[in-house]
Amino acid sequence: MKPSDFLTPDLISLNLRSSTKEEVLKELVWMLDVKEEHKPILLDMVLQREALGSTGLGEGVAIPHGRSLIVNHLHLVCGLSKKGLYFQAIDRKKVHLFFLVIAPHREVSNQYLPLLGSIARLASEPENIQRLRKAETPEQCLEFLEQIGS
Repeated sequence: MKPSDFLTPDLISLNLRSSTKEEVLKELVWMLDVKEEHKPILLDMVLQREALGSTGLGEGVAIPHGRSLIVNHLHLVCGLSKKGLYFQAIDRKKVHLFFLVIAPHREVSNQYLPLLGSIARLASEPENIQRLRKAETPEQCLEFLEQIGS
């Protein structure tokens, strides 16, 4: 189970513009391939999850995530903030790389937790993060994710 299994270039943004936690979460949710009317509901769910505790892992990575009745399969988007932003990460440093994971409330395929684990493992290697931050195109980012996950 690798992040690249769930991503396509259109689900990767290498130029997130937000400067606050709430703004970046909205930007990420609006990248999801879901109905427009569902996006505000998903944003509220992600914000509620963040209120329980930050999903900023440290080392410049955050994995905002949650489960929702609105979706019927797992969704993943990836975003890069070149300037970074404070996200209440565990190491109190700026976050540059975001992986937003939204899963169905009841997931038969059991992909949600393994995917979160896969992203966390990837993020535990600083050289992986540096490599992803240097990607110049979404396709290159996807290629890096594929190589890292192999």
